[in-house]
Amino acid sequence: MWWVPFLHTKIYESEEFNMNIAMLEGWTITSLETVEAYDRTTHDCLIALDEVKNFSLKNTEDKSEVKGKGENTLFIIKKNKGLTGDGTSGYVSGGLLTLQTGNNAVEGDISFRKREVKTVAKDATTVAIAETASGTAGAEIVSLKATIGDTTTTYAQAVTADATHFSYTNKTITLPTGITGTVGGEIEVVYNYSKTGASIANSADTYGKTVELILNCLGKNLCDEYYRIQIVIPRADFNANFDFAIGGDSTDHPFNFIGLVDKCSGEDKLWDFKVCKDA
Repeated sequence: MWWVPFLHTKIYESEEFNMNIAMLEGWTITSLETVEAYDRTTHDCLIALDEVKNFSLKNTEDKSEVKGKGENTLFIIKKNKGLTGDGTSGYVSGGLLTLQTGNNAVEGDISFRKREVKTVAKDATTVAIAETASGTAGAEIVSLKATIGDTTTTYAQAVTADATHFSYTNKTITLPTGITGTVGGEIEVVYNYSKTGASIANSADTYGKTVELILNCLGKNLCDEYYRIQIVIPRADFNANFDFAIGGDSTDHPFNFIGLVDKCSGEDKLWDFKVCKDA
């Protein structure tokens, strides 16, 4: 009779195991809702990408075959599990750039460069530019070239315009005296100006960040029931290997990372795969 409790215990454990497996089977991932990156120390959310496409997780392991007579494989030694991931954001993400370059964004007055080509009439003495040039007073204009007929001449800036210098104040350039003559021509102006904005630098000696990465997905089973799926990668190491294809219909933002073992947590895992039924 003492075998009965043992048998009942075994049956219960088997049923519980099957129920757990059932929760993880019989459905497909229908959409990747968001890709979220969290600071591993403060747990602040750094980015939340909601238009990710072509995302994939690649799981790998190394193996060594132990062979016997006739080169028959006796058993296999498995080691060095690995994880890499890559995907594409449908839009350029500043937050993603910070993960890839390792530099934080800077906000405030940002310097931009502008080139303008102005057509001037005969006897014109001034040229108006679109923005307020920035820089040291008396040297705000980076470059000025005047093309009159077939001749192009570069002029330097001075406090007062004369035959060989131009001057600048309040978006207005006073041309060197007499250069337009009776035919007019073209003036090319290059200058820097400041606007409130943001900037991220890709420094040569700063590298990608390591973050906790969470993939939030939706799934559906054969009974039309919906599930919430979360894949948690404790240590995702981003790098700056990405290309920008500029000039087409739109610019996607590709990214990739390597999954690292989370030794600091005491658990040698590359990811957690979590499923729950949607209410």
